[in-house]
Amino acid sequence: QYVKHILKVKYYIRYVDDFVILHNSKEQLEEWKEKISSFLREKLRIELHPEKTNILNLSRGITFLGFRIFPEHMLIRKSNLNKFHRKLEITQALYEESRVSRDKVVEFLEGWMAYANHANTHKYINKLIKRFNKDFSTNNKTRLLSSNKKTANFLRRFDYSKLEYSTQQTYYLLIDKEMKIKEIAIKRGISEATVWKHMSELVRYGQLAIWDLFPKKKIVRILKKIKSPKDSLKVIKARLHDDTPYDKINCVLAHVKFKAKLSEKDKNNSQFHSRQVL
Repeated sequence: QYVKHILKVKYYIRYVDDFVILHNSKEQLEEWKEKISSFLREKLRIELHPEKTNILNLSRGITFLGFRIFPEHMLIRKSNLNKFHRKLEITQALYEESRVSRDKVVEFLEGWMAYANHANTHKYINKLIKRFNKDFSTNNKTRLLSSNKKTANFLRRFDYSKLEYSTQQTYYLLIDKEMKIKEIAIKRGISEATVWKHMSELVRYGQLAIWDLFPKKKIVRILKKIKSPKDSLKVIKARLHDDTPYDKINCVLAHVKFKAKLSEKDKNNSQFHSRQVL
């Protein structure tokens, strides 16, 4: 309250006992530092930590809540990364000894990924996913894996992280901003065909429901003309005998591919459990 209402600091960020103040004048920051220090000492009888209270140029980056924050990007602190990977190694060892289930590993990774996603970690998350698929594989028949919604949702998040950043930006404008295809194309400076391509990728990876994009009647009509996920757009178009755009057909075909992928995963899980019982 003192910083915001008495000093009237405009750019003030606080979480519990940690706070950051932004200003383009070093002199102003020095003045506020002295006033805040006096207020805390006289009114609350506490002191600013001398080693953790600094005036820095933002271009050098600042440490806040476990992140290293720069003007244009944000990274996870190396100490936090090292701590996580030490825990991951321990978790892997426990998993190999069948002392922890794959679902518990999923819970552990979900929490970390939710935290890591606040930073610029797209490439890092992809590497983490590859490591998960390699080190926590279900190929070993002695390991138990329960096929539940939590694991399915996590695999879906894995699929989402495989999407290119550009496609994720389209998803943000389409879902969060509720923009139309033409509006997204203008906003992002890309063609409408590219936006359609992004939409089909989002459907294919289970991030967009095809039923939210087009009228049900139209979707069902296209679905009836798709015999296999491997059907080409040209073949499906010929079966329709109408003016349905290739872009819409491609989105519905992406839905079919997504469903086929889920069915394959369910089939593999079912076979895995059958072998466990035997």
